[in-house]
Amino acid sequence: MRSYQGIVLSLGLSILIPYPKALSQEETAPPESAPTPSSPPNANSTPAQVPPTPQSATPLTPAPSSGVKSPAPKTPGSKVPSKTKSRKKAKKKILTDSLQNKRGTSELDAAIVGEAQTLPKNVFRARYILKTVEGSKGYDSAGKEEDLGATLSAVGHALTLEYGITDRITLQIVAPYTSSNELVINANKFKQSKVYEEQYSKFMDEVIPALVQRRVCVDAAACRIAIDSGLALATATPVELPSGETATVGANVPIRDAINSIILKSVEPTGGKAGLGDVQVGLGYNVYNSPRNVLTIGLGMRFPSGLFSNVANAYRAPGAGFMTGGILFRYDLRLTPVVFSLSHQAEYSLNKAKRTRSSLLSPNFLNGDDPTNDDPTVVGSGDGIPNEMMIERKGIYHEGFARLSYALGHMTSYLKPFAVYGYYNYSVDPEYHNLGHLYKKKQELYTASYAVSADGLALTPMFPASFTYRRDVAIGGRNAFLAPDSHLFYFTGYYKF
Repeated sequence: MRSYQGIVLSLGLSILIPYPKALSQEETAPPESAPTPSSPPNANSTPAQVPPTPQSATPLTPAPSSGVKSPAPKTPGSKVPSKTKSRKKAKKKILTDSLQNKRGTSELDAAIVGEAQTLPKNVFRARYILKTVEGSKGYDSAGKEEDLGATLSAVGHALTLEYGITDRITLQIVAPYTSSNELVINANKFKQSKVYEEQYSKFMDEVIPALVQRRVCVDAAACRIAIDSGLALATATPVELPSGETATVGANVPIRDAINSIILKSVEPTGGKAGLGDVQVGLGYNVYNSPRNVLTIGLGMRFPSGLFSNVANAYRAPGAGFMTGGILFRYDLRLTPVVFSLSHQAEYSLNKAKRTRSSLLSPNFLNGDDPTNDDPTVVGSGDGIPNEMMIERKGIYHEGFARLSYALGHMTSYLKPFAVYGYYNYSVDPEYHNLGHLYKKKQELYTASYAVSADGLALTPMFPASFTYRRDVAIGGRNAFLAPDSHLFYFTGYYKF
C-alpha cells in the first residue's frame, strides 16, 4: 500500500513551475535587404553658384583662397560626436529593426511576439519570470472540483537565456528556482474529503484481519461497525504501518481516533524546500515562415538538477528526478488584427527516478524501518515496498496551449506598444509506478489565462525590452490534489552581438 503523503506533499515544482515551454515566444528576422543606392546627380542641372562672402585678411585669419573651404571654427563648449555612441546607436537600430520586421504583417502588429518565431542571427534574449501561486481547490478522479482543506502559497522564478545561432535556429536554456513553498492543511476539511476516506479504509483493511484473528470481532463487517462505533482495546497495542514503522494504540483509545491521528500526521505540512529546479536546454528550428504562417519544431532535454532523491515528502522537492527528452511544435497564423498560435510539447522520461521513502510517523524524515520485514506478532504489516524506490513514468507527458493575440495599436496609435492575449492551457501527466506498484495516478489540469504586454519595439524610437503580466486560473482537471491560480510577471531584454 502506498502512503497518502506521496500524493499530498509531493507538490514541488510541478505545481509551482509547470514545465517551462522550450523555445517560447521567439522571433525571426527576414533576410537583410540590400542597401538602396543613392540617386546619381543630374548631369543637366547646374548648381547655383553663391558668391563667397568677402572676408578681411588679418595676420591671424588670412582670407581663404577662392574655392577652398575654411575649417569651421569650434565654438567654446561644443561637443564632438562620439564614434562609440554612433556605433551603439547604429547597432541598436539594427537590433530593433531585425526584431520588429517579422513580428507582423503591419506596423501596428509590432507589439505581438509570435510563439513560433525564432530569434535573428546573433541576437541574445534574456527573460526573467516571477511566478506567485496561491489556491486551495483541486479536482477528483471524476473531474469534480473539491476543497481538500489544503492551501498552497508559493513563489517561483525562472531565468531564460536564448541566442539566435542563425535566423532559423535558436538555442535556449531555462533555469527554474523555487524560493518559497508553503502548504497549510485544514484538518476538519480534509477529514471530509474522499482522499481521507480512502486512506482510512486502507488502514482499516490492515487492522481488521488481526482483530478477527484475535477474536476481538466475529468477522470483518462486525469489526468495521465496532471500530466506527468507538471500539477501543483494553491494553496498549502496537500496530505495524505500511512503511514498516510501529505505532502504539494506547489503552482505551478508540481505534478510529488512532487511525485518524496517523493519517493527519502523515500529511502534516512543512515549509517546502527552496532551490534550483530541473534545467532545460533546447533548440528550435523555423521550418516555414511566410507573412501569414510560421511553423517551428524544437528538440530539448530536461536534466534532473533539482533536489529530489533524499528530500522527505513533507518538504516538497523542487526537482522531479527525471532526465527527459522532448519535442515541441509551434504554429502562428496571422489574421490581422489578431494572431492565433498553437503549441504542443511532449516529453518522454529516459530514466527511473531514485527516491528514498519518507516516514509515515514523521514525514519530515526519511523512513528508517523495513517495510518488507513483517512481524506476525504485531497487528498490521508493511506493504513490502522497499525504502529505496525506483519511480517510473508510464507514458508521455503532454502540455500545450492555444493563444489569441490582439495588438491594441489597431484601436488607436496611442496604444501601439500594448497587446492583449487569451490562452487555453492543458497538461496531461501519466501514471507513475514504483517497482510495479502504483505511485501516482494520471493527472490532468486545464487552465485559462489572460495577459497584457508592453513592448518597447513598438515605440518610436524603438527600445529592445518588454514587460508582460499574465494571470492563470484553473478551470478543470482530474486527480489534481491542488490546482492553484497564479500570477506571472515577464521581464525581457535583447542584445545583438
